[in-house]
Amino acid sequence: MRVIGGRLSGRRFGAPKGRSTRPTSDRAREALASALQSRDAFCDARVLDLFAGTGALTFEALSRGASQALVVDRDPRALKQVAESAKELGLGAEVRTARVDLLKDPAAAVQRLASADGGFSLVFVDAPYAEIDSVSRVLDALIASRQLMAGAWVVVEHPGDRDWRWPKGLASQADYRYGRIGISLGVYEPEKGRQ
Repeated sequence: MRVIGGRLSGRRFGAPKGRSTRPTSDRAREALASALQSRDAFCDARVLDLFAGTGALTFEALSRGASQALVVDRDPRALKQVAESAKELGLGAEVRTARVDLLKDPAAAVQRLASADGGFSLVFVDAPYAEIDSVSRVLDALIASRQLMAGAWVVVEHPGDRDWRWPKGLASQADYRYGRIGISLGVYEPEKGRQ
């Protein structure tokens, strides 16, 4: 695996062995990064990477101007590899990891992710496709716990043959298809969540 753009462009990082992770393809990552960069979403962003797997989206964001990231997964091997990769890339101070099962009890799980810095401004959600229907509950819990900054960007990866529906408080901005992968961009609008 490699970082595609930004100050760390071309730098390689590891991925856990086995099939427990499904890394976002280079093509999809490049297109997503371009879409977010054109919206100025990386500048000093506080990143929350849910179901992070390899941490590829986090490394891409930090390479392109994000300031810090919390990487979340339920697989301890994936988190160990992310921490090692972050250190090798010189991002050890910017990356924190948390082992949390977000799908078991989303409200309780999200409480463990609280940011001391006023919330997150860029969120990546790449849940196992078999559990994609549970992602709305995770996003609802993030909104209810006030962990999203107003105007925060939220990126959801989902099966390309399914349309994504945003929960209340998140407004659709764009939808992309890359083969079997669908990527939806939304923005947090707190006032819409209070209707």
